[in-house]
Amino acid sequence: MHPAILIYNPKAGRWRNARLVHGLVTELATDDLAIEPVATRAPGDATTLARQAAEAGAPMVVALGGDGTLREVAAGLLGTDCVLAPLPGGTTNVIAGALGIPSDPRAAARHLKTLPALDLDVGLCGEEIFLMQASMGLDGRALADVSPRLKRWLGRAAVGFAALAAWWRYDYPEFELLLDGHPVHATFAAVCNLPLYGGMVALVPQARPDDGRLDVLLFRGRGRRATFDFGRDLWRGRHLTRSDVSVLQAEEVVVTGIDVPLQIDGDSRPWRLGIEIRLASEKLRILGTSSIISRR
Repeated sequence: MHPAILIYNPKAGRWRNARLVHGLVTELATDDLAIEPVATRAPGDATTLARQAAEAGAPMVVALGGDGTLREVAAGLLGTDCVLAPLPGGTTNVIAGALGIPSDPRAAARHLKTLPALDLDVGLCGEEIFLMQASMGLDGRALADVSPRLKRWLGRAAVGFAALAAWWRYDYPEFELLLDGHPVHATFAAVCNLPLYGGMVALVPQARPDDGRLDVLLFRGRGRRATFDFGRDLWRGRHLTRSDVSVLQAEEVVVTGIDVPLQIDGDSRPWRLGIEIRLASEKLRILGTSSIISRR
């Protein structure tokens, strides 16, 4: 059997992942599974390495890094039988948290051995995949303003500072979305595949990444006060009772009318009008807690 590979970004996180690799390889290896560590050198390497491993017959690819590394590996494994094993090792690891994986990579390596392989839906924003959500509005503006250097130093705290600054300066424009061709309006919208937002709060508790549908949360409030109240209610789990919040399902979402800041899985992305958000036709096999999938 072809060995599994552990793909890691030696520059990710606030520590050097290379220092972790030897111990993680030892922890993950079994009598039936050998692990070969491979470092990335440039953006996109993780996708290429993962695809090559799957084509060679590797049963598993372990992704050690942040959300960006995990998403790159997922892009290379989408539609194959090779299983993705997420190991948190970057500055932000919200996807792994949403999958029920501990934040410490050593604890995560032990926990992965107990988790089932799940067949998950994968979102597409244009041609780029996402596992959690694509959202537009204030959070997209905040993430666009985060200093990469400050993010390496402070992790999530850097995102928090940028969010506060954006909350004060943002204009909260209303924009239009087409949900399966039907127009709706919002000042913030999140197209969700997984229920958690930021790895911590249930933005759309009913979202399930194996039901073949996208759940779309729409917030129509305007201004700082309404947005602050929405954030407070979100943290308390009461946001779905608000009159300015609704959740709909769709197979395709298109944003029209104005440019609006966009983020996918915690990374800012350039916006273009008419971009389509939908599910990929293929599934992703990934280790994660079974509580995130539908009960059938």
